[in-house]
Amino acid sequence: MEKIKQMRDAFDVILKYDPDVRILIEPKPNEPIDRSYSGTCGHALAMAAETCDPSRVGVCIESAHSIMAGLDPAADMAFAIAWGKLWGVHLNDQNGIRYDQDKTFGAENLRGAFNQVKVLYENNFGDKGECVGLDVKSMRTQSADDCYRHIINSKRVFELLLEKAKKFDYKFQAECVKEQNFEKLEMYVLELLLGVN
Repeated sequence: MEKIKQMRDAFDVILKYDPDVRILIEPKPNEPIDRSYSGTCGHALAMAAETCDPSRVGVCIESAHSIMAGLDPAADMAFAIAWGKLWGVHLNDQNGIRYDQDKTFGAENLRGAFNQVKVLYENNFGDKGECVGLDVKSMRTQSADDCYRHIINSKRVFELLLEKAKKFDYKFQAECVKEQNFEKLEMYVLELLLGVN
């Protein structure tokens, strides 16, 4: 409990020092240690609410960190957006709850990546100066000549999925929901991602 309050107190010092500064908390459930004081978006927003100026404390959701916590990054992003607190995202991918892998965006779960892009697009993320970042790293065995391929690939996947999000048929979605036909909607999304629609 003492360490959590010390973190809040440190944020307060920063907020009082500069009235124009904003703080983004990037939740991370583990690494470099196996415990975290702000492991999820919910923890970060609770911490923000306890500072001297909650209006200047928001979150930066990293895809891999949400996955490492066993959560859905798109749901984390939507949760923060609902409260006007998603001020940055770091898109990447992750295979399970292991160490922070920082894989190319969409490399492990293309549907999950699409859901993230879609929630950002639907909510006009970026219109208020929010930032989409790509937090990825090259494979350790990769040659120096190709060291930026991971970020180039992540950017390309984001752009392709953004085009898919822009084509999404919300009228069709509403019809499926009204009919309670979620298999039909699921297949529509899969075909959209596979280039059938």
